[in-house]
Amino acid sequence: MNPDLFTAYVAGRRWFMGKDHTPRLALAETDIRLASTSDVDFAVIVLADLASPTTTHYQLPIAIRRRPLPGLEDALIAEVLDDPTATNPAPRYLYDAVYDPDFAPALMAALIGAPSAAVRESRVVSAEQSNTSLIITLEDDERVIVKIFRVVTAGENPDVVVTGALGGAGCSSVPEPKGYLAGGWQTIAPDGSPGPRATGHLAVAQEFLPGVTDAWSQALESIATGQDFAAESLGRACADVHRVLGEVMPTKSATPEIREQIAATWHERYEAACQAVPELAAHADEVEALFAAAAARPWPRLQRVHGDLHLGQVLKAPERGWMLLDFEGEPLRPLAERSELDLPLRDVAGMLRSFDYAAASADAPAEQWRQSAREAFLTGYRAADVPDPSDYPELLAALELDKALYEARYEAQNRPDWLAIPLAGITQLLAAAASFNTATDPDKRWETNIMNAEPAPVAHDYLSAVARGLHHDPHSILGAHEHDGAITIRTLRHLASAVEIVTADGSYPARHEHDGIWVAVLPGPDVPDYRVRVSYGNETHTLDDPYRFWPTFGELDGHLLAAGRHEDLWRVLGAHVRHFPSVLGDVSGVSFTVWAPSARAVRVKGDMNNWDGTQHAMRSLGSSGVWELFIPGASAGQCYKFEIWSADGGWHEKADPMARGTQIPPATASVVVDSAYEWGDQDWLAKRNESDPHTGPMSIYEVHLGSWRAGLSYRALAHELVEYVSSLGFTHVEFMPVAEHPFGGSWGYQVTSYYAPTSRFGSPDDFKYLIDQLHQAGIGVIMDWVPAHFPKDAWALARFDGTPLYEDPNPLRGEHPDWGTLVFNFGRNEVRNFLVANALYWLEEFHIDGLRVDAVASMLYLDYSRNDGQWQPNIYGGRENLEAIQFLQEANATAYRRNPGIVMIAEESTAWPGVTEPTDAGGLGFGLKWNMGWMNDTLRYLAEAPINRRYHHGMLTFSLVYAFSEQFILPISHDEVVHGKGSLKRKMPGDWWQQLAGVRVALAYQWSHPGKQLLFMGQEFAQDAEWNEAQSLDWWLLDNPTHAGVAELVRTMNELYVQYPALYSEDFSHRGFEWIQADDADHNVLSFLRRSSDGEDVVVCVINFAGSPHENYRIGLPQGGDWLELLNTDSELYGGSGVGNLGRVSAEDIPWDGREHSVRLRIPPLGALWLAPAKD
Repeated sequence: MNPDLFTAYVAGRRWFMGKDHTPRLALAETDIRLASTSDVDFAVIVLADLASPTTTHYQLPIAIRRRPLPGLEDALIAEVLDDPTATNPAPRYLYDAVYDPDFAPALMAALIGAPSAAVRESRVVSAEQSNTSLIITLEDDERVIVKIFRVVTAGENPDVVVTGALGGAGCSSVPEPKGYLAGGWQTIAPDGSPGPRATGHLAVAQEFLPGVTDAWSQALESIATGQDFAAESLGRACADVHRVLGEVMPTKSATPEIREQIAATWHERYEAACQAVPELAAHADEVEALFAAAAARPWPRLQRVHGDLHLGQVLKAPERGWMLLDFEGEPLRPLAERSELDLPLRDVAGMLRSFDYAAASADAPAEQWRQSAREAFLTGYRAADVPDPSDYPELLAALELDKALYEARYEAQNRPDWLAIPLAGITQLLAAAASFNTATDPDKRWETNIMNAEPAPVAHDYLSAVARGLHHDPHSILGAHEHDGAITIRTLRHLASAVEIVTADGSYPARHEHDGIWVAVLPGPDVPDYRVRVSYGNETHTLDDPYRFWPTFGELDGHLLAAGRHEDLWRVLGAHVRHFPSVLGDVSGVSFTVWAPSARAVRVKGDMNNWDGTQHAMRSLGSSGVWELFIPGASAGQCYKFEIWSADGGWHEKADPMARGTQIPPATASVVVDSAYEWGDQDWLAKRNESDPHTGPMSIYEVHLGSWRAGLSYRALAHELVEYVSSLGFTHVEFMPVAEHPFGGSWGYQVTSYYAPTSRFGSPDDFKYLIDQLHQAGIGVIMDWVPAHFPKDAWALARFDGTPLYEDPNPLRGEHPDWGTLVFNFGRNEVRNFLVANALYWLEEFHIDGLRVDAVASMLYLDYSRNDGQWQPNIYGGRENLEAIQFLQEANATAYRRNPGIVMIAEESTAWPGVTEPTDAGGLGFGLKWNMGWMNDTLRYLAEAPINRRYHHGMLTFSLVYAFSEQFILPISHDEVVHGKGSLKRKMPGDWWQQLAGVRVALAYQWSHPGKQLLFMGQEFAQDAEWNEAQSLDWWLLDNPTHAGVAELVRTMNELYVQYPALYSEDFSHRGFEWIQADDADHNVLSFLRRSSDGEDVVVCVINFAGSPHENYRIGLPQGGDWLELLNTDSELYGGSGVGNLGRVSAEDIPWDGREHSVRLRIPPLGALWLAPAKD
C-alpha cells in the first residue's frame, strides 16, 4: 500500500503534530488486527512521518469498502483499485475507520471480547486534539468511551496503566476501566531505515459518564454565582487517587541523588523561563533560595501520579462526585518520562495553579474565591492517608513555582495577554517563601539512629495486597530495601509465631506488621546476605527469602522476546533449577518465569508451597509481559502451576506453556525438570553435521509409541524398538507427536505442553535415552511437530492470561472449524518466538534429526475449511496467510542455520509452489514434502481389481510428471490405515495370497520410485486389521510365514536401498530416473531405471500389477552383459510363488524400448523385479 495515499489526509488532521511541515510518510509493518465483515475490511496501520525531527509514528485504523458509504465523505482517505493489473479492476474506498459505523463492533471485540452484536450504536467525539474518542452504547445500555491514541510510542501508556491500576483497586474517583488494545509495529528512523520493533498501547476503554460538567466550567460558574465549588471534596478525590496509586503501584524513596536530579530540572525550567521573560532574572536570588530550601528538607516517597492535573482534567458526575481523567501526563514530555515515579505534591501544585487561572479568567473579582478554594482543597487533601502538604511547605512552594515558570514561558510564547497570570503567581510564591528557614544543616537532619529507625513506610492496603498475593510487584515491598540509611527487610510468613533475620553478623528480631508480613530494620547502607528463621509453635526452620534475588530474566531477554528473536527461549522461560553462591552458603532453588502480559497478578502454586500460591506471588517485569520468581528450596520433580489473576477478573490455574515435564494425563500439572542425562551419540552428531540428509538414504518407519507394543516405557522401547528397527534396516524412525497431550485419541496432534515429552512413557531423560540408543544404532529420529493449532483446554494455552494470547484474536482466523481447536497468532512476535524456539528445543535438547510439520496447508490458507463469510482476505485481497508463511520460513531457516544435517519436512496437501525452495528464493524453506498426490493416486490404483487396472494406468505414471517439482517423501502413513480405510493389506483386492502379494509389489514400487519413503508401523508385515491407537500391533502375525515374508522383503529392500545409491542419491532430479516403458497399460507393467548421482550405479525396476505372470517379457536395458536379479518380491522367501529368473539374466543385442540392449524376463504376478549390472 503506497503511503503517499495518506499524506493529504494526515496533514489535515487536528492530531497531526507537524503543523510546520508536510508529512513525508512511510508505512510501518504491524501485527495489529481487527475482525472484518463481509462488507468492510479493517486494518490498523502505523505511518511514520520522516519529515519530523525525530520520527513520529501515527496510528490510523482504516476501513476498506467495495462501495462508497454516504455520509463519510470527510473521512475518505483515498479511492484505489484492488488490482491495477487486472482487466477490469474494482474500486476500493479507504476511510478513516473510526468514523465507519461498523468499526465500533470490531474495536470492542478486540478491546473486551464483546461479540459484534453487543454494540448498538457509536459516535465520534469531535472536540479532541491529540487523540480520537468514540462513545459506544452496548446492547445492555452500558456506555463506554474508547480513546484511540493517534500518536503511538513504544512502551506503556500511563493512561492505560494508571487507570487500570486504579480501577483494579476499586478507586471510585476515576471512571471504571473496561479494557485496552496493545500491539506492535516496526519503527522507522528519519532516514527511512528500519528501527527497533516497538510495542505499545493503541487504545483504552472506560465507562462513559453521562451528564457531567468539567471542573473548569464549575469553577467559573462558582465565581460568577457565589455557589459552593466543593473544592474540599475535590481535594479528597485527588488524595484518594494518590493513596491508591501508592498502594498498588511501585514507590521509592527520594534519595539524595533523586532530589538532586529533580532540583536540576527546576533550575533548567527557571533558565528557560528567563529567556522567554527576561524580567524574571531579577528574582534569581529568591528563586534559588526557595529551590535550596525545598531540596534540603525531607521529601515524601515517589510514586505514580497524574502528571498534568488541572481543572480541565476533572469532571463532576451526578451522584458520583469528582472524577479524575487523562493520566497521560504532560503531552509534550517523552512517554518514558511520563511513566517515571514522581512527587504526588506535583499534582497538588498543578491544581493550586489551576485555581489561580480560574480566578484570573473570571469576569468578577475572585481573589477571595481563589484563597478559599486553595484552603478547602488542601483541607480535603490532607484528610486522607497521604503525605500532608503542610509537612512539606518548601517543597510544595517549589513545585508551584516550577509550574508557574512553565506557564510563564508558555504564555510569553503563545498567549502574551495571559502572561500576567503566572507572573502574579510567581510574585506571590516568592513573597510567601521568604520566611522559609534554609539555614538548617541537611546532613544533621538526615542522621539516623539505627536503634530507633523505622522501616520504610508501606500503606496498609498495599501490605494487604502483598499478603494475599495480589500485587504485581511484591519484590518492591518484600525483601531488603534501603531506607533512610538503614535496611528494611520484609518477609511473608503466614501463621508464624516468631521471625528473625539472620546474617553473618548476628540475628535481628522481626515484628509482625500485617497479615503474615514481618518486618525488621538492619544497619545500612549495604544489604547483607541473610536468611529467615521462622518459628511455628515449637518448630523452628531457617529458610531463604524468595524476594531477595535479582530477576533471572534480563532486559536483553525481554527485548529479544518482544522482537520475536529469542532463539533460546526455553533457557529463560519456564522452570529452571538454579544454584547461587552466597556468604551464608550456596542456594539451590527453581526460577519460574512466564509470559502473561495482560495478567493482573501471577502466583506459583505447587508441591513447594502445599499448593498455596499466596506465598509465592511473582513480579511483573514491565513491558516484556513476563512474570518471574526464584523460589529457594524448590527442586526437580515437584509439580506446579501458575495461578493467574486474569484480565477478565477471574483467577485461573494454568500449566506452564514452557514446562519441560508434566504429570501423567489426565493430571494436568507441570513438573520441574533438571536433566542429568549424559549423551553417548557424539559420533552420530559429528557425522550428521557433515552430511546432507536430503541426498542420503532415508527409509522411515513411522511409529506411534503408545501402540507399537502397548505398555512399554521409553527405556523399554530403547531396547525392543531399536532392535526391531535395526533388524529391518530402516534408516530413520518418525515418531507421531511426543509433546504432551491430554487426550490419547488425538494421537498427540492436540498438544498442550509443547516443550514436554509425554510422561505416559517416562521422564524427559528417558526419552533422551531412547533417542540416544537409536542414534548409536545408526538410526535417525524424526518427530511430528504441530505448530498449526492447539486445543481449548482451560488449563492450558487457551486465553492464557484472560485474553487471546497464543491464539489469533480475530474470530475469523483464531479457530479451526474442522478440529474445534485454536489457531496460533502467527503475526504476534512472542507467539512466533514460542514456536520457532520450540522447534530448536527438540532439535538441540533432544538431538532430534528432523521435524515433520503437521497440517501445513491449514496454516497457509485463510479460507482453509471455511465457507464464504467465515474468512477474510489478507491485506492484498488474497487467501494466503502471510503471517503463517513468514513463520514457516523463519522456523525452517533458523532450524537449518543452527543445526546442520537436520531435515524439515512438510505435510502439505495442496499444490502450494516452492514448499521445498529455499527461503532466499521465496520458498517456504522445507527440506522435504510429503507427496500426498502420489499416495492418493497409488492407493486408488491398487484398490482396483487387476483386470480393471489398465483403465487407470495414468494414476501410476502421473506422479512422474511432477516428481521433481519438489523434494518429496512418499508416505504410507497412519492416516491411510485408520477410520475405516483399512490396513494396506485390506486395501488390496483378491484373496489372502493376492492381498499379501499386492502389499509386496506396492512396497517395492514405493521403495524404487523417486523420493524418500515412509511406512507406518504394522504395514511392514502386512497387518490385517487397521490401526487402533488403544492396542498393540498384531505381532502374532509374524508367526505366519507369509506375513513374516513381507517383513523379510522390507529388510531386503532396505539393505539394497542403502547399498545402491541409484535408489536415493538423485531422488529430486531427472538425472536419477529414466522411463524404460511407461505405457504398457494392457499388461499393468511399469519399467524404469534409477541412476546414482555419480553415474556409476544403475538399477532397473520392473513392476507388474497384473494378477498373472508375464513370460518372455522383453524390456530394454541401458547396457549389455549379465544383470543380477537383486530383488524378486515373488520369491518364496517372502511368501511368493517363486516365479523368477534364477537370480541372473543376460542382455541381448536386440534393440528394444529405444535402447540397444534388451532382455527377456519372467515377471511374477503382482510382483516386482530389481536388476543391476553384474560386477563379476
